[in-house]
Amino acid sequence: MAPKAAHPLQNAPQKPHTARGTMGCAARPKTASGGRFTIERQPAAKLSDIAEAWDDLARRALERNIFTERAFALTAALHIASEQHTSAVLVWRGDGRAPRDLLGLFLIDRRRFDVPGVSRLWHMPFCGLDTPLIDADSAVAVAGAFLDHMAQHGALAGGILFPLLPAEGAVARTLAAAAEARDLPMRLFDRHERAVLNGGHAPEAFQVASLPGKKLKELRRQLRRLGELGEVHIETASEPQAVRDATEIFLALEASGWKAERGTALLQSSGTATFVRTLTRLLASEGRCRVITLHAGATPVAAGLLLDAGSHSWFWKIAYDEQFARFSPGVQLTLALTRSQLERSTVERTDSCAIADHPMIDHLWPERMAVADLFVGLRQEGHSLPIAVVRLEHLRRRLRGAAKHVYYRLKGY
Repeated sequence: MAPKAAHPLQNAPQKPHTARGTMGCAARPKTASGGRFTIERQPAAKLSDIAEAWDDLARRALERNIFTERAFALTAALHIASEQHTSAVLVWRGDGRAPRDLLGLFLIDRRRFDVPGVSRLWHMPFCGLDTPLIDADSAVAVAGAFLDHMAQHGALAGGILFPLLPAEGAVARTLAAAAEARDLPMRLFDRHERAVLNGGHAPEAFQVASLPGKKLKELRRQLRRLGELGEVHIETASEPQAVRDATEIFLALEASGWKAERGTALLQSSGTATFVRTLTRLLASEGRCRVITLHAGATPVAAGLLLDAGSHSWFWKIAYDEQFARFSPGVQLTLALTRSQLERSTVERTDSCAIADHPMIDHLWPERMAVADLFVGLRQEGHSLPIAVVRLEHLRRRLRGAAKHVYYRLKGY
């Protein structure tokens, strides 16, 4: 299906109430930062040197995003993406003299030259969101300093694309406020909604309200039938060694089905397998990874990976044994995970990480979060360069959508 068209400026993220600046062109970083920030670029290979500052910023971030935090992003750069093509723009407090606080971290993809004049934040493989990390207490100023820097140092400086942002989230609103203060144009591409699970629901009442009675009755019947093959039970691994063992079960389940036939199973690439193993172990050591497994007797039937950051969780991956498909193992696992997440009083939201109109989870989780790619021009509203690159980006997406459609038709998917 071809991607959706870019939304016009009036559909850009709603801005927070903030004083409009008279900053003129964004190509004057001293004006934008007032001398309060030092901005530097670092290749991915050197980001391990700022591990402590990175982790500290993640805890202070305006929006927590597990996919831009060190455990995920640095592990991805080292194992499944060339670190030579990934860099970070770092915004530090003050004039560079120690001690200093990291206030902004924006991962940049240096390989993307498909539309001249557009810089792009890095969309990491297997990533559910690309929200950059911005200090909550100085968010608009940090976002403005970043835009000013990119206006001076971006390739042709036509604009910058922020992929996969919560379209109504705090970071999108902050970027919009910084852009508005500089009279920079904004556009949204590919806005869509995906399922989320918000906290505060009573587990049983939520399940009854979300599913039609006939469907719920059928799922319970399937669960009883599965129980005829062995006692059905759920295991939740959260301790490091338990997560290590359960991750191997997940990887084996995922490699047993259609993904292996297509050559896309995680175990079929040493890099992706190492990435998942390393990521889950790092997060488990911090108490931020859970693996939920559905068993029939001693047989694992389905498994899911859940990642945590602050009060948010991400239902990142799910796999099941296709031999048990008649029992709806993925749905059964998701229902168990839903109950578990609603019982965790500290979790405000669980993101499904699913595509729009997902055939399974959209029926189980009726709440939605809007997601979009945000384009911010780096020349003032009306300048011909941002207008041209927006048109080219829109054309690129249409052509890419058409090419994918042809590819899937030829493959018989």
